[in-house]
Amino acid sequence: MKTLLVVNPAAGHGRGKKSFERLEPRLRAAIPGLEVRVSERAGHAVDIGREAASAGYDRILCLGGDGTPYEVINGLYAGGRPARVPAIGQIPAGTGNSFLRDFDILTPDEALDRILAGRRRKVDLVEFHFQEDGRTVRRYSLNIIGVGLIADILRLTNERLKFLGEAGYSLAVLVRLVRGMSNRIVIEADGRRLDVADSAMVISNSKYTGGKMKIAPPADTSDGLADLILFNGVNRRQIVAIFAGVFSGKHLAHPKVDALQAASISVESDPPLRLMADGELIGHTPLRIRVLPAELDILV
Repeated sequence: MKTLLVVNPAAGHGRGKKSFERLEPRLRAAIPGLEVRVSERAGHAVDIGREAASAGYDRILCLGGDGTPYEVINGLYAGGRPARVPAIGQIPAGTGNSFLRDFDILTPDEALDRILAGRRRKVDLVEFHFQEDGRTVRRYSLNIIGVGLIADILRLTNERLKFLGEAGYSLAVLVRLVRGMSNRIVIEADGRRLDVADSAMVISNSKYTGGKMKIAPPADTSDGLADLILFNGVNRRQIVAIFAGVFSGKHLAHPKVDALQAASISVESDPPLRLMADGELIGHTPLRIRVLPAELDILV
């Protein structure tokens, strides 16, 4: 079986490098002919994925945070769907490692055990289009797309608070809330239309974000649907109350939180709102998404 391992040594403030050094002997012993590529900069794993699209790999393993498979998959699909889609495995070594929590995988060793056992699960992939520098861009997401407030929180975390690990996300929520929100958003989801003000949302393929934040409890990575969690017309006090329940998933009981599922979603906003995908800051609304059912084999 032809296998490529993509390593992000900078993930988790150097945790990626340490995890690879510790696991490398086991990986090479268990996977004859293993090829290893090291990501040297932001966006480098996209280039690696693009090169891998025509190389005939059976498996591509990603050692890093959620951003590493995000980059690799977007490289694989940069020219459209590859003729042969390799199975994807992830060995968590980042700050959040949110996606694998849906499969009760919390450590690099647990992930490698599953990969070497050959366990596979069909999962959905979310294709989306957004605006960046005045042009429409296509990308793919395994985990979550944040619109507005959620992306602002990630930006603040990355720029100032990432050294705090998972606690940085929580602190960023409180710091960002000082500014409040002022926007109008129009959402269309499988033909349903919502027109809301002073709102934010996430569109999730899986349950978790920011590590342990259970932002979309009903989400199922293989149901052919994305879960839209909407914080509808919220003020600062309400947002604080909502986020108090995010780690347990109890925020869905708050009267200002709406949840719906759809295979196709569009989001227009005034003003344009910042976006993030799988822990990576990208462009702005308008946003269009569609779910590609059972598109990937994930080694879990």
